[in-house]
Amino acid sequence: MTRWRVPLGFLFAAGYLYVAHPSSPVAAASALVLIVLGCLLRGWAAGYLLKGKRVAVGGPYAWVRNPLYVGSFMIASGFCLMLWQHPLTWQVIGLWLAFLIGYGVVYSRKTLDEEKELTNSLGDAYKNYAEKVPAFLPLRGHVHGLGEQRFSWELYQRNREYECIVGCLLLLGCLFWKGHQGA
Repeated sequence: MTRWRVPLGFLFAAGYLYVAHPSSPVAAASALVLIVLGCLLRGWAAGYLLKGKRVAVGGPYAWVRNPLYVGSFMIASGFCLMLWQHPLTWQVIGLWLAFLIGYGVVYSRKTLDEEKELTNSLGDAYKNYAEKVPAFLPLRGHVHGLGEQRFSWELYQRNREYECIVGCLLLLGCLFWKGHQGA
């Protein structure tokens, strides 16, 4: 199921663009805040992630084990909020439900697979980290004593997190274009 994550994302985006209509300025502004915060969180996390080589413990990884997924949830939630209209249509409600169910199914499976892989490849270091830091909700606050790591622009670039920003800008551009057709 997790290998279908990206193709399903594109399919969802196509359905999203089909359903999307201009929303209220308040909903659009609130949505944009969520999207920007999600991109910032993902970018911050990418600067600490050295995939499969070490346990990322710095930056947002001292709050949650899966900040990239939390950021993705924020971005997608922002785009869903962008659909807000009164009255709500069944298409919008259906898209919101598809997002919530799809995200829950795909990312819960992906998280379990990754945790197993990280435990196998990084051993006790990852087990100790996973015991201290929650998966998605920063319920414990910033967890101290995990080790020192600094943000790296090199890791940010290697992890190609700029692609998330480009994708969001493209989708926002399509929404803007669609909203101004016939205006």
